[in-house]
Amino acid sequence: MKKIGLLFLLLKACILIAQEQPVSSVKLLFLGDIMGHGPQIKAAYSANTKAYDFNPNYQYIKPLLSAPDFTIANLEVTLGTKPYSGYPQFSSPSALASAIKKSGIDILGTANNHSCDRHKKGIIKTIHVLDSLKIQHTGTFVSQKNKDSIAPFIIEKNNIRIALLNYTYGTNGIPVPTPTIVNILDKKTILKDIEQAKKQHPDQIIAFVHWGEQYRDLPVNSQKKWFQFFKNHGVSIVIGSHPHVVEPMEWDQEEQTLVVYSLGNFISNQRTFPRDGGAMFELTLTKENGKTHISKASYALSWVYKKIEKQNTGYYILPVDEFEYKPYFFAKISDYKKMRLFSKHARMLLQIHNLNIPEKKPFSKGFLQLMRELYIY
Repeated sequence: MKKIGLLFLLLKACILIAQEQPVSSVKLLFLGDIMGHGPQIKAAYSANTKAYDFNPNYQYIKPLLSAPDFTIANLEVTLGTKPYSGYPQFSSPSALASAIKKSGIDILGTANNHSCDRHKKGIIKTIHVLDSLKIQHTGTFVSQKNKDSIAPFIIEKNNIRIALLNYTYGTNGIPVPTPTIVNILDKKTILKDIEQAKKQHPDQIIAFVHWGEQYRDLPVNSQKKWFQFFKNHGVSIVIGSHPHVVEPMEWDQEEQTLVVYSLGNFISNQRTFPRDGGAMFELTLTKENGKTHISKASYALSWVYKKIEKQNTGYYILPVDEFEYKPYFFAKISDYKKMRLFSKHARMLLQIHNLNIPEKKPFSKGFLQLMRELYIY
């Protein structure tokens, strides 16, 4: 009888092991604001081809954008509505979206304070441009019926389902034109969206939110209150944009909640320190025995190099941890010093205020670093 009992327990254990699901993971990369100021549009235009080309903007950062399973950014312009212009009402050529797609960016959040810059035509044209290029997006919709048919936005890989919600605090006082929809930070709207998302049985719900006050290093109370609201209703990960500067990131490993208050600018013509760069936030979700949790979180810094040579101007997004060792790359040593000023400030801020989220490639005081310090100072 004892042998039979042992055999039964062994068989039961084998069945339980067989029923266990394999461990799987998905890696997400979040980027800050993609902006299109007037000088950027002008720099992308070729008098020879009579066309716009934004592809050079991404040539140095492209390998990093293509590596994760999904790369997600905030598109803070409308697309394809002439005349093209930058601040205060943004409209960029459709060629910008083509370059974004080629760069490795997979998904765009389109709900931000510039969503209505070109009114109904701009909202609809932007959506049509993205759809024509098969770029996934969420946050703005041509109608309520359209939103109901495609939201919540679901991404899925390696047996992990994620619902992505996208909201903005407002639209610069420009009314959202009917019948179009711009997702506004409104409790009633958010609760309805979360309810719809939960019906899709996601393993995780993430909110990508345009909030806060511009040019502040630290989050304001409204951001903290909105994060608490999201947490209270089942959204444990919130990624923020809008302040145009980097703000802290917090990962409560016990509660499994995470917030990035602001990723800063991914690309823009804002040259005033510290608006000239941003952070790229990498998140890994892991599913084990049917439960999904945050397994890794880190950031890397990026900086926008505005290269001016004679009559030519170019904008290039640089991964800081690579180009901080290449002072010879820059046309002017003053540009290299500007990147260093941004990176020192961002690192200090995040080292002091981040919770459990380190830099992906930590700053080192090695031989090359020492030589660089001697070279500059």
